[in-house]
Amino acid sequence: MSRENSIDPKKWLVPLSLFTMFILWTQFQVSIFFLALFSLWIPIYFIGFPILLNKKWVKFEKEFALRFQKNDHKAMLEFYRAQWFLRRFAPRSEMLNKLALIYTAMKKYREAEQVLERALNLVPPSFRDRLYFNLANVKYELGKYDQAEQMYKALRKGSPYLRSVQTQLALIDLQRGVRVPEARKFLEKNKGNVSGVAKERIEEALKKSA
Repeated sequence: MSRENSIDPKKWLVPLSLFTMFILWTQFQVSIFFLALFSLWIPIYFIGFPILLNKKWVKFEKEFALRFQKNDHKAMLEFYRAQWFLRRFAPRSEMLNKLALIYTAMKKYREAEQVLERALNLVPPSFRDRLYFNLANVKYELGKYDQAEQMYKALRKGSPYLRSVQTQLALIDLQRGVRVPEARKFLEKNKGNVSGVAKERIEEALKKSA
């Protein structure tokens, strides 16, 4: 079930707790001291827990970036699986996106595809650009050019990925053998502005179409 169509039970926690405290006070004559202890969960859950979660997330992202730069993908996967707290309590779509990045770096594109498709069901449409872009890249690597093209073109007009999308669409044209001169000209002009996997894709595509 997608997040935008689901009911968030958290918004009922405080009203239900207040109602429970009222029943305990009026029907069972529970002491004020006990009720005060019972109510402590509210600041712990709504203030203390988010602080702890954010602290762990920031540390995780920093360590994830460092490990990603080292290209030790197997160790990264083990590191990810060891994050039981974040996998349980952090935004599910964010954790799945991290897992998909690991699979993509390991060239396990089918696993990455499945993970990203699961992640897309957890976020509203207005927040899907990054997941859409990453999934479209995976579709490209799998040779699913029609699906990749549709996903690239489905990105919002103000998306920060539009420049990269132009590159990917040119790559798809080369793979299909259509508009080859225009695609080659665009890629030759822009290959100096990219690095990493994107640059490898461009160089490999240009070599094949030469």
